[in-house]
Order: sequence, then C-alpha cells, then structure tokens
Amino acid sequence: MKKIVLALIALLGLFAHLASAQKDNQTLTQEAIKSVITNYEQAWNRHDAKALAEQYHTDATWVNWFGAYYKGRAEIEKHYQTTHSTYFKSTQFTTRSIEDITFLKPDMALVHVRTDLTGDERYPGQTFRFRRTILLTNKEGSWRIFAGQNAKLNEGID
Repeated sequence: MKKIVLALIALLGLFAHLASAQKDNQTLTQEAIKSVITNYEQAWNRHDAKALAEQYHTDATWVNWFGAYYKGRAEIEKHYQTTHSTYFKSTQFTTRSIEDITFLKPDMALVHVRTDLTGDERYPGQTFRFRRTILLTNKEGSWRIFAGQNAKLNEGID
C-alpha cells in the first residue's frame, strides 16, 4: 500500500511539473505574439515599410480598412512603402489593447487588437479607431502574421 501511495504522489508531482511547463510555454508563446504586435507598432511609427512587412509571413495576406487586398510579403511591403511615403508619412499608430489571443492550434492564434491612428493627411485632425483581426502562425520557430484585416470603428462602437 505504501508503494502505491508513493507512486501516486510521484505521478501527481509529474503532472504538476508538466502542467507548469505547459503554462510556461504558453506564456512564452503569448509574449512572442505580443512582440509581433509591438514590432508592428514601432515599425509603423518609424515609417519603415520593410520592418512592417517583416511582421508578415512571405505568403501572408492583408485586407486594409478600405477593403484592398494584398497577397505576399513583397506586395504588402510595396503597399506600406507607397502609403508611408505619402498620406501616412506623418501618422502615429497606437496599440490600445490586445483584446484576446485565441489558440486555434498550438502554432496558430487568432488575435483581436484595438488601435488608434492619427496624422492621416487625407483626414487632418482626425483620430481613427480600428479593430484588427489577425491570424498569426508559427512557422520554423517564428511567429508572424499569416492573414489579417483592419476594420475602422464607427462613432459609438467600442
């Protein structure tokens, strides 16, 4: 009987260790995802099209708030280069919050992010609020945006 109790205690200890390791791994994964969001914001505010595009996988897709569709990192970078050398050249992008991170698979997360944008030359003096829906995947040990869409929030939408 004593051996069974000791075996059960050892087994419970192993389960606790595995649960702790899994929690630590999930925390590290969430931090890696948050880094992508932070890197995106910092690259935007430097108006660095290449660094913005590097937050996406090479085969990523992006839909902007007007509904334009971009496929592949090279096309996404070209879009950012065009916009950040014209009407977005003085903009400031702020991440207000990460609303949620939902793991669809261990290497795939759906994330909703609230953001603000100021300084768009087409709309002087206006602040735009957005909800970004992004799908991040981990390929070859690197979390990046695989697909996403930006939705402009109308007045009264929170």
